[in-house]
Amino acid sequence: MTQGPPQPGQDTATGTDPDARYDTPGYEDKSMGQAGNQDQELVDQLIEDADGDLEAAAERFEQESAGAPALARQAADDHATGQRKADENKAAEPPA
Repeated sequence: MTQGPPQPGQDTATGTDPDARYDTPGYEDKSMGQAGNQDQELVDQLIEDADGDLEAAAERFEQESAGAPALARQAADDHATGQRKADENKAAEPPA
């Protein structure tokens, strides 16, 4: 049984999207190599867009890289967990 060529925007017939960010369908099957290649292409484009300004390119990369959505979600989770722990510790303190 032949599956035929992949759909546009997909590199495999199973649905991996080489351009998917880590918050959209298609990223689950992306290899580390695909993610690395995607980020390298983005870095090159951002540096070109910023006329060689590496700081500006780095700021945009933090927002636009394939892993940016996952990193933002993890940071939010870490903050929420830290706040909850602080509240628990405060509630457990004996009265002064």
